[in-house]
Amino acid sequence: MFWYLGDLSQQTKVIEGAVTKEGIIVINKGNVYLVEDTNFTKEDAKDLLIDEIIGKYNVSKLYISNSSSIKNIENGDKVKIWYYEIQESVPAKIRVVKVEKI
Repeated sequence: MFWYLGDLSQQTKVIEGAVTKEGIIVINKGNVYLVEDTNFTKEDAKDLLIDEIIGKYNVSKLYISNSSSIKNIENGDKVKIWYYEIQESVPAKIRVVKVEKI
């Protein structure tokens, strides 16, 4: 029980001060991307090539520090992510501290 409370307390500390974004997850060849455009659909995530998605939509490549937080997330799921900073590149790179399916 103490381990669980400690883990919960640590998660709360990690999220304090973090910024959030929402979007649709695209998983391609072991890489995870977040597409923030509202007109992007689950079908687009499954039907379009990743290069098409990056060229047409607002996409960020995610680096997830806790891989277990994405184990129940599938290609095309809508999610909310928590992060502290974004590295500018094409696509932008985001080091994610938490992912939650919505």
